[in-house]
Amino acid sequence: MTAVEPRPAGVPAGEPAGEPAPRKRTGVVMRQLTADLVLVEAGGQRFLTEAECPHRKGRMLFGIVNERRLRITCPLHHSTFDLNTGEQVSGPECGSLRVTRLPADGPYPL
Repeated sequence: MTAVEPRPAGVPAGEPAGEPAPRKRTGVVMRQLTADLVLVEAGGQRFLTEAECPHRKGRMLFGIVNERRLRITCPLHHSTFDLNTGEQVSGPECGSLRVTRLPADGPYPL
């Protein structure tokens, strides 16, 4: 019988013990609803945002969403916006992103 080394803390069974598995962003869903609107589902909440960043028209569908802080970052020049208010919190000066918070289980108000 061969000796089994203990599994390091934080490494799930079935994963190689050398390095922890990468974190998966399973809670964020983004969908292009119309040419002008993107649906963002994050942190158990739903938002409609403009499809284009106000800075240089980067496609927000391909943005990065911080689920914990509820912020979206444009993939083009990294302007970041608060999903609750639409206010710009970092990046090149460009103003706010239009954002509407949706009910968790209602239809999309198009």
